[in-house]
Amino acid sequence: MAFSDKTSILEVAIEQSDSPVVLTTAELDPPGPEIVYVNEAFTRLTGYTRDELVGATPRIHQGPATERTELDRLKATLRNGDTFEGRTWNYRKDGTAYQVAWTVSPLRLASEGTDYFFSVQRDVTEFYEIQEALTSETRRLNSLLQSSGGDHDPVTGVLNYRGMLMQLQRLLGETVSADSVVGLIKLQCQRLERIDQAYGVKATNRLLNDIRERLGAQLEPSEFLVRSHEHTFAVLAPVTTETADKADQHLLVRARALVAAIMTDAFNVGDSIVEVEVGVGIARAPVDSHDPSELSVYAEEAAQRSANTNAGQVHWADHQTLAAQRKQLALENKLRRAIRDGDLTVVYQPIVALDSSAIVGAEALARWPQPAGDAAIGPAEFIPLAETLGLMDCLGTQVFEQACRQLRHWQQRPGNEAFWVSVNVAPAQLGNPNLANEFVAITRAANVSPAYVKLEITESALEQGVDEVNDVIESLKTAGFPLALDDFGMGHSSLRRLIDMPFSVLKVDRSFVWETPDGRGAGVVSSLSQLSRHLKLDALGEGVETAAHEAFLRECDYTYAQGYYYSKPVAADDFPLF
Repeated sequence: MAFSDKTSILEVAIEQSDSPVVLTTAELDPPGPEIVYVNEAFTRLTGYTRDELVGATPRIHQGPATERTELDRLKATLRNGDTFEGRTWNYRKDGTAYQVAWTVSPLRLASEGTDYFFSVQRDVTEFYEIQEALTSETRRLNSLLQSSGGDHDPVTGVLNYRGMLMQLQRLLGETVSADSVVGLIKLQCQRLERIDQAYGVKATNRLLNDIRERLGAQLEPSEFLVRSHEHTFAVLAPVTTETADKADQHLLVRARALVAAIMTDAFNVGDSIVEVEVGVGIARAPVDSHDPSELSVYAEEAAQRSANTNAGQVHWADHQTLAAQRKQLALENKLRRAIRDGDLTVVYQPIVALDSSAIVGAEALARWPQPAGDAAIGPAEFIPLAETLGLMDCLGTQVFEQACRQLRHWQQRPGNEAFWVSVNVAPAQLGNPNLANEFVAITRAANVSPAYVKLEITESALEQGVDEVNDVIESLKTAGFPLALDDFGMGHSSLRRLIDMPFSVLKVDRSFVWETPDGRGAGVVSSLSQLSRHLKLDALGEGVETAAHEAFLRECDYTYAQGYYYSKPVAADDFPLF
């Protein structure tokens, strides 16, 4: 059989295979690899046609849940010339996510002298969901056992959470001396979920029993050992001393001994040697609380603080920290509901053309109105919180939609056809490869042109996920949206990136404008004006609050200005358009 015949048979076999196959160029540096071939199974998996895929980058399948660490590992493996195996979340054309397991191998076609990457993929969403369901059910059953009337943990045989509360209640009832203290020492074993993932639940349970043996060997006769949560142990330590200070010193010594029992020597897990780090917290009765449940919460919070900062170091119950955490949790739930119900509003701050003093645009800004009598919650508080909670994509879309509808209303008035709005794009939104398409659909629904919707992107957003962010920014520019680089001078992006990015407006941060014309910011403001001219960008100065600020920006040949000197952000009905 001739080689060409074998090659033809191989091509047919790949095309008819049930396994999705994709072939890309071997370029790892920006702009990255390009898809040159997909088989029919790959088009069925992703929902894209072959014409849509060939010539595109594999990043077309990425989205918010795609693990960046997995992609970094992929690049590192391929750079070394090795075959990569992994799994992550990808996205179909309709936006649905699927868990994919895939291998990628370097491939060199000697006949062409060209390198490629050959990838075989498999949709494992069903198996992932089954595993997640099993894990969830295991935890549910364990929780049920903990609360079903039994007072001992079925895995380790020590007291469980219910048994701990009962024993605490008994000990508190026996505390008759003012100098008698009941200490609750919580020991959070960190990252044991890795054992679950690598070796399974049985291996994790064996490790928990090994930890129980070490802790049990350290117990004093009056102490009780507890497995209070999935990976958390606790020790009830009654102390009778002459003074409260001596009780605290005793508890500190006991906590350090328990930590040392876990952390001094590693554990054998399967074929691995595992070191277990511990977050340790102490709460005391009656000093911190007389209530067993509340005492447990205080100790748990202290252990979490220890785990988050310096594992192995003892942290004491902190009433202020716990109160702040409860307040923060309430605020998080309140913000989730507000965004879900569309309770946040949009206000607008004028943008002035310095050559004519005319209001030519407006920046759309989110605000969170509060009921009468409640303390105000400003954007400096709720925007970072929304970012932490992963709500910025939803909130950003709401602001964008409102701004487009309001722009249409303004542009319908005679003489305002060229009026524009600017909308902030959060760093999280730049991780969405379909952002441009979504924004275009919204502008069409509002009957406005993307050319009149400037998108403000902060300098700090350019520092994360460089390749992915570049692609999204390019797609926004291609869709017709003017781009403004916001808060310039506050991040760490390089001038090289500024030169390469398709921005049309450079927004100079207010902290520099405030220090003009006589302060140290004057030199920065002047230099950035020259930079913007050389790069053919319009310069906009934020934070203009005085006539002197405005005059200095004019002197430096800035195109636009914005700030309280003209107007604070106001509702659309109060906007001084005319």
